Amino acid sequence: MVRGDLAVFPFLSVMQMLLTSGREGLLSVDHVRGGQLWLERGEIIHARCGALTGDAALQLLASLGSGTFVFEPGISAPERTLHLHRDSALRRLFEESNAWEPLLRAFPDWQRRLRFTPRWTEAQPVTQPQFRALKLVSQELDIRTLLERCGEAPRSVLETLRPFMLAGLIEEC
Repeated sequence: MVRGDLAVFPFLSVMQMLLTSGREGLLSVDHVRGGQLWLERGEIIHARCGALTGDAALQLLASLGSGTFVFEPGISAPERTLHLHRDSALRRLFEESNAWEPLLRAFPDWQRRLRFTPRWTEAQPVTQPQFRALKLVSQELDIRTLLERCGEAPRSVLETLRPFMLAGLIEEC
């Protein structure tokens, strides 16, 4: 068993070590955006973050910059939702990590709920993807729950909501 803190051992470095060494088992990360990754012989085979699995969960895990982790060898995945070999997995995690930076600045506290501000009007023109995301904002859900219920890629949902946040039409409360 290996334990650590992502503030000391960055997520990408931990993943590089585990994938390069061909470890098999379960990596669990305790964080509001945390979840689990199952590894098998240098490959990511399954990811889960709350209700999200596969690509959506992996995308969310790539956003981590803090939290504590535990790697437990020998734990088999309950299912196989991913087929990412070492190099492609690390490249994908790196790209996702960079793409999350502006979104994490716009949405820093995932335990807070999103809501419409008084500046919002029903006359605001929106696209279909914006409507789907904004419909969940009307329920005043915390960010993680909103992403789990949306049915879209987590980063894509926040990229859709970010202009509304920057324009002061939605806010964290």
